[in-house]
Amino acid sequence: MEDLEAFIPGQVSGERTISGSRGAASVIEMKCPSCKVAGRVSKDKVNTRLVCRKCLSVFHITSTGRALLGEPPQAAVTTTKAPREKHGLDLSLEIPPWLRRVAGVVFSPRLLAVVGGLIVLVGGYTAVSIFRGESLQERSGKVARAAVIGDLGTLLELTATGTGDDTVKWYNAVRPQCDELRSVLRNPTPYVEVLVKNEDSGSGTAQVVARVNAQEPLSRTASQAPDLGVGASASNKSIDLPLTLTSEGMAGWMLDGTRTLEAMPKTP
Repeated sequence: MEDLEAFIPGQVSGERTISGSRGAASVIEMKCPSCKVAGRVSKDKVNTRLVCRKCLSVFHITSTGRALLGEPPQAAVTTTKAPREKHGLDLSLEIPPWLRRVAGVVFSPRLLAVVGGLIVLVGGYTAVSIFRGESLQERSGKVARAAVIGDLGTLLELTATGTGDDTVKWYNAVRPQCDELRSVLRNPTPYVEVLVKNEDSGSGTAQVVARVNAQEPLSRTASQAPDLGVGASASNKSIDLPLTLTSEGMAGWMLDGTRTLEAMPKTP
């Protein structure tokens, strides 16, 4: 077996691994895993980088005394970690000063308060627009159309509280005129002109006349009021429906079935 000078740690030429004065208990007898030259290595060189002087192969000794080609585990871990640390540094970003200033302005308490106030105002306006209800003319037109096309369900939905029974009586009373007009309708949705006769904001009631036409008139005179009463007009195929509506808060204008029934012309 050759002496210990066959193996040296690191890459320093001429360095002795162990002096001859050390005892046998402090060395490990082994062979180079590449060229198989025999030698001894100090036990404190376990898992350190060793180089064979004969073939210059890099190897290491495991804790079990086995010689393996390649770098020791500690060197491999160090080599693997270094690029990761460098890669992590490369990923770090520095925020430009101008971006910091913009972020400070955008997220300032004053600006956030202004934006929050605008959101509240827009939301409140939207809520009021949704729940304000239809106008008196729009609601009257919807009531008249429901009566002409025979939609009693919609008519009752538009009826004021407590007047549903009278609404049904009024609906049955105007059915002959409505059926006659419906038979000559040019469009599924009849055209309605609404004239407001009286609107009392104090009591929340309004009296209107809804003229329902088989087709939209070619010419209309704004100052001409439809005749009161329920009847068929042979000239323009229309009927006039006197209606009384009452305001019910958020529900808007609703048909007062009782007063509408009372306002009907009495047949002799």
